[in-house]
This record gives sequence, C-alpha cells and structure tokens, in this order.
Amino acid sequence: MRIVLTCIAFLVILCSVSLAALPDELVLYMPFDSNTASDKIVRDMSKYGNNGTVIGTPKIVAGHKGEAMDFNGTTDTIEILTSESLAKTANRMSLVAWVFPRTDTQVEIITKWDGTLNGVIHFELVAGGIVRFTMRRAEAAADAMITDSRTTAGKFTINKWTHIAETYDGTTARVYVNGEEVLNVACTGVMRDNKDMKWWIGSLYGSQGRWFNGLIDEVYIWSKALSVDEIKKSMESTIVTSVEKTNKLATSWGSIKY
Repeated sequence: MRIVLTCIAFLVILCSVSLAALPDELVLYMPFDSNTASDKIVRDMSKYGNNGTVIGTPKIVAGHKGEAMDFNGTTDTIEILTSESLAKTANRMSLVAWVFPRTDTQVEIITKWDGTLNGVIHFELVAGGIVRFTMRRAEAAADAMITDSRTTAGKFTINKWTHIAETYDGTTARVYVNGEEVLNVACTGVMRDNKDMKWWIGSLYGSQGRWFNGLIDEVYIWSKALSVDEIKKSMESTIVTSVEKTNKLATSWGSIKY
C-alpha cells in the first residue's frame, strides 16, 4: 500500500511539473490520440483544460502523428466552450493543424462563431485549394473585418496531409502552408470577445454547415503569433515536448487508479 501511495504521489508531482512547463500562451492543444479522446470528450492537453464535446460520430484513426480525428462531412464536429484562457486570443493568436481533406469545397478547420452570423474567426479551406483566414473586429456590425484573406489557389490538395498555420500579431495576418509563409496582410484591430461564442473544430457552428470531410490532427490554439521557427517545430511535433510526458502520466495514473 505504501509503495502504491508513493507511486501516486510521485506521478502527481511529475504531472504538476509537466503542466507547469507548458507555455502560458498555449491555450488549447488537441492531439486527437486515443488516450486523449473518446466518443464524448476530447481532452485539451494545455494547462487550461479547454476540453471539447464530441458531436456526431467522428472516428479516431491513424493520423499524421499518432492518431487523428476523422470527420464525416455531414454531422461530425467538436464543440469547445468559451473560457478566460481562450479569450486571450482577442489581439494575438495562432491557429495550427494538420489536415487531410477529402473534398475541395468550403469547409471549416477551426472557427469561433455564435450561431447568429456574428462570426469572429474562420480558419477554413475554400474550393480551388485556397486557404481562408477571416477575423472580425469588436464593433457590433456583423461584417466589421480585421481581415478576410485568401491565399492563391493550389495551396492544399485533397487526400493528402497538409500543415496549415494562421497567425495574427496585432499588425499582420499571415498564413503558412507546410512551414512556408504564403500570405501576409497588413491589418489592425481587436477581435470580438469570446464571451458567449463557442469554438468549433470541423464545422461552422454545429448545424450551420461547412462540415469538414477528412482528417484533422495536432490542433493548436495560441494567444500569440508563432514565429516561422515555432511553426516548423509544430510540424515536427517538437514545440511542446512536455505534453508527451503529460499524456503518458495520465495513462499511468489511470492504470494505478483502476
């Protein structure tokens, strides 16, 4: 009994240290591995615990790194409630993901939307292999834009893994594809607040469409604009090494507890 208690205490200490080592600016990280997701909940592996609720029946399948979430393009999405940590993305942010689209249509990777045409962020793919990055200002007008930017055609291909990142540092919106900057647009402004606005992965807003058909893996949301070097580390899955320890510790904890 004493040995078990000692092991548990040791794991708690290590887990605490690992969580403390995670960057404050990392406000959401979903690797979509089977030990971090189920048919009901997807765990956020940042220190903030912005867990998502599974809607529909997305499957966990082999991904770009480990496993990924497979969205069916009609009913599957992840719903994430607002939080104080996610609200830190109002004037600095980065959205990052590996995607494997099956269709060349307008679909959402990550979006922030309140369901009444007051969208704040669109991180999406558009027909023609185009990547779109849209941010709306804090003003009440539905179309008060910070930017509505689109890359040239051919920046992604269906049935192939592509790494996409979009950043905003308060003065410039940028889009990166496979670690290379493919778009930058001068713009300024503070985005609408996260209050009462949910985040979604794989759809516009639940039943409102733009359903993603394909695989999404390694989703990051940051409250800062990542550098080119940091984006390349995201591609290599080396930007947050302590998360791997957290995953393993969580699995070990479950083995001891049960």
